Amino acid sequence: MIQCKDLTEEASDYLDGDLPLSKRIGLFFHLLICRCCRNYLQQIRSTIKTVKIIRPKEKESIDTQSLAQKLHALSCKHD
Repeated sequence: MIQCKDLTEEASDYLDGDLPLSKRIGLFFHLLICRCCRNYLQQIRSTIKTVKIIRPKEKESIDTQSLAQKLHALSCKHD
């Protein structure tokens, strides 16, 4: 029998579809009877959507060599 703690441990895999069928079915039936877990899962979904909207776009071409040199120079100043 699936319990609430099982859902909290498996929520990400459940949402990503990365669970074996037997666990997925067990969690599905637990969600049918447990309003708290349905709310928890909905909060996770909402959080994921929000983060996708507000996350800044990363620059594709980051000069990692230059960044490493600047960080090294900063660390040497404090020695």
